[in-house]
Amino acid sequence: MKICCTSFSFNRSISSGQRGLEEYLQICQTLGIEGVEFWDEHLEMHLEKGGTIRNLREKAQDLGLTVVTIAVNNHDFTSLDPNVREKDVARVFPWMDSIEEMGSKILRILPGDLIALNKDEEALYPFVKSCLEKCLREAEQRNICLAVENCPRGTDPKVVLRLVEEFDSPYLKICPDIGNIREDIRYHSFQSLLPYAVHVHAKTYQFDSQGEEITIDYSKVREMLRQAHFNRYVCLEFEGEGDEREGVEKSVVLLKKYL
Repeated sequence: MKICCTSFSFNRSISSGQRGLEEYLQICQTLGIEGVEFWDEHLEMHLEKGGTIRNLREKAQDLGLTVVTIAVNNHDFTSLDPNVREKDVARVFPWMDSIEEMGSKILRILPGDLIALNKDEEALYPFVKSCLEKCLREAEQRNICLAVENCPRGTDPKVVLRLVEEFDSPYLKICPDIGNIREDIRYHSFQSLLPYAVHVHAKTYQFDSQGEEITIDYSKVREMLRQAHFNRYVCLEFEGEGDEREGVEKSVVLLKKYL
């Protein structure tokens, strides 16, 4: 397994304009991280300032970093308004162009609003399935794998598993996020997603004096990943308070210890 870092780990500084994506890439290289994941809203900011996908790809290559995926925030697959859903489907397509230009074949997407899905799965599931079907049709033609993440925090990912099993496509898989799963079902649910995983998010929030994450047992996570024979990127996602670089650095030490 290799360590990746999402740009969302630096969301406060990137969104405020204090740090650009080039600096994020440089930090990743300095900390010995091997892969990167760009958050779509950070890429939009980069493009609005005159940057290009090509210069980020070349910068990553120069630093020896692999662009693993782009994280697309399509929250509206669960909207009751069909026009809003169609707009969200259309939002996904251009990022397929971008991920191809980056030289990757994985695009991380969402199942819409997972909180809403957990509350009323049977009513909203057909909307999500229809949206995913349209995205999947395009992804298959491009040989791109869509990785559905269980997001946000405090949710049950069972509907993500249902979607992937029903589609049964090599182009629709899962990006399990251990930190987003409800605490009472966290490890069992995470393990159920791993057979379909092509990318994994490893959340970190707080650390004790020994450098251990205090809300997630990463020794358990390691054993589950090994039992599942997972050999792709594990993407750290620091969402704690305090200095982002320091939090990412502690996260790297933690993941290298266990992975």
